[in-house]
Amino acid sequence: MTGTFKFPPSGVYLAPVDVDRLRDEAKRAGIAWFDVNLARVGSKQEFLVACAKALRFPEGFGRNWDALADCLKDLYADSLLNLRHGDAFCEAAPDAYAIALEIFHDAATYWKERGSVFLAVVDAEPDGATLELFPAP
Repeated sequence: MTGTFKFPPSGVYLAPVDVDRLRDEAKRAGIAWFDVNLARVGSKQEFLVACAKALRFPEGFGRNWDALADCLKDLYADSLLNLRHGDAFCEAAPDAYAIALEIFHDAATYWKERGSVFLAVVDAEPDGATLELFPAP
């Protein structure tokens, strides 16, 4: 049945198999969708550039972790970030990848406290982390 999908609480999740269906559900729910392609990302700086481009950060974006955290708090209320092809970044810079996920988690907490939805779905899980699988729409 269309339009009955219940989104989970704000947070960081492993992406479901059918991301296209998730995008459709987000659109129906009025949740802004952002694709962050990490296919050519192997470092912190490349990751920050990819985020700045995909999330349309201001030109003066500082390209550091603090600037990322600040800009995520300036996104549209009710947003879903689809971070795809993250395996290379996760393997090349596992510490940076883990920090990035922590920052997304903090942003999710920030938006949840304000009654908005902030979801990040990723297709790579860092060693030692256990992310919940996003429920299939």
